[in-house]
Amino acid sequence: MKIIIVGGNATGLTLANLLGEEHDITIIEQDEEVAKKTANEISALVIHGDGTDMSILNEAGLKETDAIITTTDDKTNLMICEIAKSEKIEKIISLVSDPQNEELFTKLGITRLVSVVGTNVTAIKRQLSRVGDERIIAQLGEGKVQIVELNVSAKSKIVGKTPELNGARIAAIYRSGEMIIPSEDTLVEESDVVLVVVKTEDLPLIIDIIQGK
Repeated sequence: MKIIIVGGNATGLTLANLLGEEHDITIIEQDEEVAKKTANEISALVIHGDGTDMSILNEAGLKETDAIITTTDDKTNLMICEIAKSEKIEKIISLVSDPQNEELFTKLGITRLVSVVGTNVTAIKRQLSRVGDERIIAQLGEGKVQIVELNVSAKSKIVGKTPELNGARIAAIYRSGEMIIPSEDTLVEESDVVLVVVKTEDLPLIIDIIQGK
């Protein structure tokens, strides 16, 4: 996966080191001294420039990028997210410093948000593993098993059926503010939110079944 990280700060640098073995990483950093320091500490490509500048983003390979991660201030992050969305980047992940700004990102359609009060690097890495609109609650067995939260759409193949899935298990159903532990007689309904335990390799298939894609 080709990933652009905007921000050569501690979070950006740690992410690049963590993801560099598995992915093609490019870092954009506006501060020249920070950019030089980052370039000396990591093997990834580091570009000195403004992450909201299209020429800089194109230099970083925006057109071929699979994911973009913003780790700067909220205003800059939002601008970059807007650009990335207009360019139809598949995965857009942003840090949010002020929880009150989360609504701005959500209205833009950016739902892969990580609060700075959380564990940034771990949370961002988890967001990268998302396939669609699911929310990963936990990873088990060194990432081989996922516990995910999924919305049941009207097109779902399990609407009106018992919560039985090959290769996965629905552990809980959230419906109208209540949690249901499914039994053999429980029927899945449209707009249910289900908590699913699934092998990572089977996750895309399970998403297709539950979300009707």
